Amino acid sequence: MSFLHSKRPEAHEVFTPGRVPLAKNNIYVPRPAAEGALLRCVQRHWVPVVFGEFGVGKTTLVLRYFQDVKEDGRLVFISSAEALTMARVFEVCLDHLNYSVEVESSSAQSVDANAGVNFGFVKAEAGGTLTDERRRRLVISSPTDTAVISVLSEAKLVLVIDEMHRATDSFRTELVNFIKATRAGAEGFNLVLIGTSLDAKLLVASDEGINRYIQETRVSVMTADEARTIVDQGFEKLKLRIADELADRLVRASVGAPTIVQELCLDSAESALEESRDEVLESDISKAVSRYLDQHEARMSSRYYSAIETQGQKRYRKRILHAMATLESDYATMEDIRDAVSVALGESVPSTALSGPLRDLKEEDYGRILQGVDRVISGEVIQNLSTFTDPMMKSFVRFMGNLDTTGLGTPGAR
Repeated sequence: MSFLHSKRPEAHEVFTPGRVPLAKNNIYVPRPAAEGALLRCVQRHWVPVVFGEFGVGKTTLVLRYFQDVKEDGRLVFISSAEALTMARVFEVCLDHLNYSVEVESSSAQSVDANAGVNFGFVKAEAGGTLTDERRRRLVISSPTDTAVISVLSEAKLVLVIDEMHRATDSFRTELVNFIKATRAGAEGFNLVLIGTSLDAKLLVASDEGINRYIQETRVSVMTADEARTIVDQGFEKLKLRIADELADRLVRASVGAPTIVQELCLDSAESALEESRDEVLESDISKAVSRYLDQHEARMSSRYYSAIETQGQKRYRKRILHAMATLESDYATMEDIRDAVSVALGESVPSTALSGPLRDLKEEDYGRILQGVDRVISGEVIQNLSTFTDPMMKSFVRFMGNLDTTGLGTPGAR
């Protein structure tokens, strides 16, 4: 590495595990496949549903992609779909465009029949710097109202809604009607949804007519090369050296999760800098691993150790967790789990041997580390999917599984 004679930034200005890396010194590695898919959706006026496991960088990717739009004042970001309504979405968007907004209940009013929900009314009046010719008074009574869609389109607004997995069924119904209305026109307006692999299916299940407008856009776990780029470029910014072999072990420990590699790098860098060293040592990374485990003791570590068996040859509960943690999808069928466990053990494992341990992992006695999820097939609800109750647990389980191979921790002793 070559170090320039410039002021060294603070370690927390380079590695940002707790926030989106948008500032100058923040380290970010491009994700070409997902960024290309997002570009394709925007160009074709589709609605991308950006999905992937917790901490894989979905929100970061989207916000960095639209960074220029944000600087132009045309980005509206809603951080969670929990308890969200389209009335609230319109309120946020119009407030962003300097409208004076008032939301009224519609309990005594007639609303759009297609919405199937109690939408409410949004009253808005344009203000700010708009000329008299462009001043508008809007009364919006449905998610398909052409007046507000025209305003959003003219403003070339980009609306991003995160955590779609927390959305209610009624909001999805409203959103489906809004998507259909905006895809028919509103060329200047773009909508991006961030959630899980089930969210696109749930939207289409509500109305198969929007299938042609929805595009699933996966953000996969980071490759080893992508994680190594964060390590190398970040430490170089901090004028710190790290041996190649040690950097590779750090990458393996991070299990493809940007949040984990950023956190381990930050703590390792601070440890070296506190001792006025210009090289990151194995002891720095081991301390970072221990700190990561300690910080997640109540939420992750204790539940993990409550769930797994510590003795026995098969240890099916542990096998199930590690099998699910390696699957690309956040949601697993019994067949997915059985196949992955069979591969791990090198022998065919029947589903009957796994059904009891899988059920245990959904009980409080074992930390309720997993939960069942409904899925809809041809209008019928079938409960045969399993997922981690805490989305962060998936990468944490992989992290625990990799500690033995990296030599940076001793999980068996905990």
